[in-house]
Amino acid sequence: MPSSASPVRARTAAAALICLTAAAALTTAPTAAAAPATAQGVKSVQLQWADAQPANPPFNSGTLTVGGVYTCTEPTGTSVTVTFNALQILPMAIPSGSGVLPCGPGVVDAPWQVTSYPNPDVHSGYTSVFLTFDGQDQPPQQFTA
Repeated sequence: MPSSASPVRARTAAAALICLTAAAALTTAPTAAAAPATAQGVKSVQLQWADAQPANPPFNSGTLTVGGVYTCTEPTGTSVTVTFNALQILPMAIPSGSGVLPCGPGVVDAPWQVTSYPNPDVHSGYTSVFLTFDGQDQPPQQFTA
């Protein structure tokens, strides 16, 4: 019996080894259907300034314009949204605005600016700006507008 059991074990071990080798080859071999990796576009923004055009009640509302530079190398035809809320004190004003900036391979360190909706309380002075770029909140920044 020992001589007949040995060939069976050898064939079983050989078959198991072939199956394991084939399975390993299938899991590690690249497939023809695999898509090449594509580089993700770069999106960044820098808020560099704020400028107030004060209200002149009762006739005119004021506006706050903020701006800086941005980069968006997503494909041409795409865009990125930028919004802001600001807080001015003494007297209190809360101007806000939004805009859409174009993207493309050459949009690197491009200037941008967004003007708030008219607000009767906008004035010159200390201003905290809360910026959102592409859905991501940026750290608040302070300016004298």
